[in-house]
Amino acid sequence: MEKKVQFTILIFLTGIALILLLGGLHKEKIEKNKIAERATAYNIKHKEREEKVNSIEQAIYKDTPGIIVWGDSLTAGAGGEGTNYPDVLQRLIKTNIYTIPVINMGVGGEDTPTIMGRAGSVPFVVSSFTIPKDTSKVEITIKSSNGNNVFPLRQGDNGLNTVTINGITGIITIEQASYTSQESTYYFNRTEPGNSVNIADSTIITSNSWADYQNYIPIVFMGQNGGWNENPEELIAQIKSILSMDKWNDKYLVLGLTSGTTESRAVLESAMESEFGNQYINLRKYIVQNGLEIVNFEATVADINAINEGAIPLSLLSDPIHFNSLGYKVIGQAIYDRMMKLGYFNNVIELVKELGAL
Repeated sequence: MEKKVQFTILIFLTGIALILLLGGLHKEKIEKNKIAERATAYNIKHKEREEKVNSIEQAIYKDTPGIIVWGDSLTAGAGGEGTNYPDVLQRLIKTNIYTIPVINMGVGGEDTPTIMGRAGSVPFVVSSFTIPKDTSKVEITIKSSNGNNVFPLRQGDNGLNTVTINGITGIITIEQASYTSQESTYYFNRTEPGNSVNIADSTIITSNSWADYQNYIPIVFMGQNGGWNENPEELIAQIKSILSMDKWNDKYLVLGLTSGTTESRAVLESAMESEFGNQYINLRKYIVQNGLEIVNFEATVADINAINEGAIPLSLLSDPIHFNSLGYKVIGQAIYDRMMKLGYFNNVIELVKELGAL
């Protein structure tokens, strides 16, 4: 009898243990299912957020893929000891709005026809020659398609190489005694061997900038090195040739020359303002009136004398033409402020707000 009771108790306890075990396993299964469901929901939500982020970023790129700045040594940043205004502009945009690339197409020493050639608005052409079947270099003669003399590559090839001549891709190089030398020889090297090709006179050199930077906002700052015969209407027409290229954004800015005084630049500045309106920045006037204050620099006697003539304060210059790092910071700020005033980043700002809300 006692053994039967013990056996019954054992069976009862075993049953309870089994129930508890099965209950625990069921509870564990429920918890695992809940975790899996939460993970699935998180993954779905994360994927949806990622898709929204990608969509907004694509919309930002479509609206403002970048900014491209055409110019000479003043755009390249000569005298700035590593500072140039396109970099200043890009930092301001990144800090205050979003990361938007600013492409510096400044090359020192270039006149307006040479800059137009690099931009592709009035392209470079070559005199007749034969491209050899191998990749050896061959001498070429370059001029502007409108007949003007041009002098590319003396201080850089931004926006030029690589090039295409009659369907043949290659590189243009220069041999010169110095970057200021008037004597120079140009060469073309095809990048891949093939059949030799006879090139007709006045064949266009297609630069890589023709295909790149679609819908970028152009900024043009040229004329310091001549090429416009000191004729305001000629300089305006040259600037418009760059701005009118189909690949650019409808938005743009034109920067006025910074050398000279109120009196000496009056005719040019009046013509530029009349033509381009608020999309023209009279840089000379802006820097004279605001430059030292922007960089928190106390005017010297020499600065005051220059300002009284409407000339750039000497404390912002590295030489009579080029700026120092402070001067380039002022230019970058001037461009940023004008682009904000014109609402060039309004769409991007709204899209960035949507990003922040995700």
